[in-house]
Parts: sequence; C-alpha cells; structure tokens
Amino acid sequence: MLVGKRMTRNPKTVSPDDPLSLAAGILREHRFHHLPVVEGDRLVGILSDADLRNASFAAMPSDVEGGPTWDRPVREAMRTEVWSLTPEDSVEDALLILTREKFGALPVLSGDRLVGIITRADLLNAFVDLLDVNEVCFCVDVTFPRNMARFEELIDTFAGMGVEVRSVLIAPQGEIGALNAHLRVATIDGPAVRRALRSRGFTLSEPISSL
Repeated sequence: MLVGKRMTRNPKTVSPDDPLSLAAGILREHRFHHLPVVEGDRLVGILSDADLRNASFAAMPSDVEGGPTWDRPVREAMRTEVWSLTPEDSVEDALLILTREKFGALPVLSGDRLVGIITRADLLNAFVDLLDVNEVCFCVDVTFPRNMARFEELIDTFAGMGVEVRSVLIAPQGEIGALNAHLRVATIDGPAVRRALRSRGFTLSEPISSL
C-alpha cells in the first residue's frame, strides 16, 4: 500500500504567524493532535498538542488560555525539523518511522508542497482493511518451508473445503528457511480447519498456554 492511498488529503493547517489560540481551537474542534504549518503550500513546520502544552507550561503561572501565551505566533512553538513522506512511499515506511521516532503523524509532500498527512490512526485503519478484520473469521497460523508450492497447497486445502481465505499475512519464522502464514478464513468451524490442515501435513502454531 502507498501512503498516497491512505493519507488524509488537504489537511487543516496554520501559518507561522497565526496565534497559538487559533491552532489550539482547530486541534480541539477536530480532535487532531498535529497541525502542519505552511507558508502558501510550502511546509515550514509542524505543531502538536504537546508543543502547545509545553508553550503553556513555559508561561507565567498567571497565564491562562486567552492570555499572552495564546497570543504568541505559532512559529514560537512549532518544530521546524520535520520528517516527511511522499505519496509514493509505502505505508510500511510510514509505520517504521512513526514507531522508531515515536511520532504521531507525518506530513506528506510532493516536492516542497504539502499534499496530505498520515497519522497512526490512518495506518491502523489501513491494516484493519488489509486484514479484513471487520468480518467474523477463524484465524490460524501455519508454518511451512519457504516454498510457494507448499503455500499453493495450503490455499488449495481451503478451496477443497469450500472455505474462503479472507486475508493472509506471511512473515519469516524463527528457524531458517521457514515462513509463518497468518490466515483469516470465512468459517467459524475452527476444529474442522485444523483437522484438514493437519491431515495434509501442515504444522500449526499452537497458542501459548497461560501459566
């Protein structure tokens, strides 16, 4: 999946000279956590709800919302060193950056022009769609050699049962040369699925028993 397919287009923005009170109002009204800061269409910074809180904490004790702190311009609280993505980047790249850098959102640029923003919520929704978790399904993990012929046999097993495979997530298994397939299949008859797979010689990952 590409960032351009999952990002929020035409995001709300503020300019560096807007007052912090305006930014705070936008964040509160729309329940956002981040606002890109632009001059024209060009990204010059980003402002988060954490940046607003820090600006408030740094103010005098008597300073309240609507007071001097909130009249200050956005440029005094925004961050100018901003990580960004392009619409052609993968959502996996976005997930990796957000996780490693502990960001909540990333602006999406085409050249210097802001075209969108992608958030943790956007990525969660992307993987909800990818894994088709809205439908009632049975989940099973199958370990098999790094061999597509064996994977095709796995899919054929479900076809022979008349069971639709709704989604498959394949990842390397701990042992060298092995893969783990996490499958969501359109049935609630889990025991029948497990029996059919074991009868074809597939190794199933068993849940870890609680101690």
